[in-house]
Amino acid sequence: MSQIRMAVLLALLGAVHLVSPAFAQLSDRHDNLPDPIPPPMPKPPPPKDAPKYDPIIDPALDEEWGLPEELLSAVRRTATVYEEYARRFACDEEARLADYDDLGEVSKEKTRKYGYLLLRSAVGDPVREFRQNIGKDGTYKGEVDDSEPFPPAYAWVFLFSQFYEPFFDFRLVDQRFEGFDLVYEIHFRGSVPFTDGKDIRQWEGRVLLDAFYFTPLELEAEPIGQRDRLEAMYRLWSQSFNVLGFRTGKKPLGYNAQLNFGFKKGDLRFPTALRYDTRRAVGPEQLVIVSASTRSYSNYKFTDVTAEDPRIGPVVESIPPPRSGSDGSP
Repeated sequence: MSQIRMAVLLALLGAVHLVSPAFAQLSDRHDNLPDPIPPPMPKPPPPKDAPKYDPIIDPALDEEWGLPEELLSAVRRTATVYEEYARRFACDEEARLADYDDLGEVSKEKTRKYGYLLLRSAVGDPVREFRQNIGKDGTYKGEVDDSEPFPPAYAWVFLFSQFYEPFFDFRLVDQRFEGFDLVYEIHFRGSVPFTDGKDIRQWEGRVLLDAFYFTPLELEAEPIGQRDRLEAMYRLWSQSFNVLGFRTGKKPLGYNAQLNFGFKKGDLRFPTALRYDTRRAVGPEQLVIVSASTRSYSNYKFTDVTAEDPRIGPVVESIPPPRSGSDGSP
């Protein structure tokens, strides 16, 4: 009996010896497996001081769209005078482009200076910008292409022109004093969907008009339906593929325009400062600034410039004709 037990024991030991190399190979393979890929880094949280989105036109306002016919006729006539002066001035332009970091501070900026005037462009475009480098000796040299995907400053004076009027809704929301100026606050809303942003018909906002001369003093605008557009873009971006903490979707960017008309010539006011801000949505209704393009206009010279000859001619001494009525009323 003991011999049988011994034979069984020897057989079992042989079986263990036969399978043990296989176990050793499995163990070796397991030890040689690569380390698991670490999970993607989380997206940094939005800044605590990221401002809430505040649309320019308050959707809660109850005022009906439409302007009184008398006021509409007056602003239309002023736009006609602006059309006559589109090619009758030259000035100096200073352009500044600033990029901002995650803390909202300027990280990089670039400043350029140009000689600046306007030319007639293709049908449908009110004006085309013409820029020239300013040499060390003060002379203007060549033509420089420094255009941006935003309307030129002077394009906004055509807001009430007969060409653009059918594409806009207007409403008068207030008449008040701003400093020493009696002004109308008028809201406007374009009817062309926002695509490239170069056409003022793709924007909506508010403008302050001089109540006597019907010229713009200040203007603020943003793309049509920007709130809904940003919400949709942020939702798509937040659901896009995440690669190591970076979303692959298109960044949800919003825009804002601010314009001041600080130079007065006769009855007209001309642009002196233009700023376009680009902001990124970091939450459903939170925006942080990404970049700002600022352009200032100075040293205005009124000239006799023609479409055929864009060079600066003799200075024009005449001023826009005064409005009918001693008080400047239409």
